[in-house]
Amino acid sequence: MKKILKTFSFWFVIMALMGIYMHQIGQDSKSIVLISFNPILRSISRNEMLCNQFNSGFQITCNTIVGYISIYWYIGSIITFFIYGLLLDLIRFILKRINK
Repeated sequence: MKKILKTFSFWFVIMALMGIYMHQIGQDSKSIVLISFNPILRSISRNEMLCNQFNSGFQITCNTIVGYISIYWYIGSIITFFIYGLLLDLIRFILKRINK
C-alpha cells in the first residue's frame, strides 16, 4: 500500500476525482478545470466528430450552466490523468535507473 501512495498515477487519479467532484457541485460551472485544462480533452472538445461521440453517453445532472454532462467526459478525465501519472512514473523510473 505504501508503494502505491508514492506513485504519480495514484495521485493524478485522485486529482481527476477531485476535479469531477468540483464539477458536480458547481465550482467548475463552465467545465474549465475538467476539460479546458486537460490538453487531450480540450482537443477532443474542439473536434466536432469526437465531441459528438463524447456527448452521446449517459447524461449526468450537475450544477453547471448546461445542467448535465456525459459520463464519457468523466471517464476520459480519469483515463487521461492516469496516463499523465504513468508517464511521470516512467520518467522517474528511468531517472532512478540512470543514477544507479
